[in-house]
Amino acid sequence: MIRFKILFVDEVESERNRFLRYMYTNDDEREFNTVALEPEPELDKFLQSILDENFDAIITDHKLSEANPNIQYDGLELVEAILKIKIAFPCFVLTSFDDDAVRDGDDVNIVYIKGLMTSEDGHKAKFIDKIKNQIIHHRKKIESTKKELKGLIKKDYLDASDEARLLELDTYLEKATNTPSSVPAQLKSTHNLNELHKMIDNTEKLLAELKGK
Repeated sequence: MIRFKILFVDEVESERNRFLRYMYTNDDEREFNTVALEPEPELDKFLQSILDENFDAIITDHKLSEANPNIQYDGLELVEAILKIKIAFPCFVLTSFDDDAVRDGDDVNIVYIKGLMTSEDGHKAKFIDKIKNQIIHHRKKIESTKKELKGLIKKDYLDASDEARLLELDTYLEKATNTPSSVPAQLKSTHNLNELHKMIDNTEKLLAELKGK
């Protein structure tokens, strides 16, 4: 049963096929729908096509222009662009040159050595588990945020601290899911809870649709 839709990005066809073989070999429960794409030359255009597909995680090679000099960005720049739109989204950068990737990137925790997918180092199935766990963690964070938000809405009275937290939670949901569900600040008060209920219900429907995909 498919539970996760992921994207692998590499400019080399043999590397894309290698990743697809890795996922097929190690996905015992057949939980993953894995798409492998060659990056488009322009980052903005490629980024939009990625966002339109509602992937659960993105794995990209670090050096995207080695075999195709027309590509104007690398894997780290791709990930950084995604995270500006969808905060905390599960992203992985694969590299044979970890020192370069760690030095150039803002988050060393998203960089992984390609050797993780080889049998020689004893970690053959470990990387797929990392992908799965990151997706599950991201989904749980969204669900817990929704739960806390609903709890605040049900309160009879919101003090200044509650209203600030309400705004924080709603902003996180908007950025984490890339959906236009932001509640205007003026609605986040006890005088507008009915309108807020309606907007949160719409947010939940959008999240349910994303989860279903």
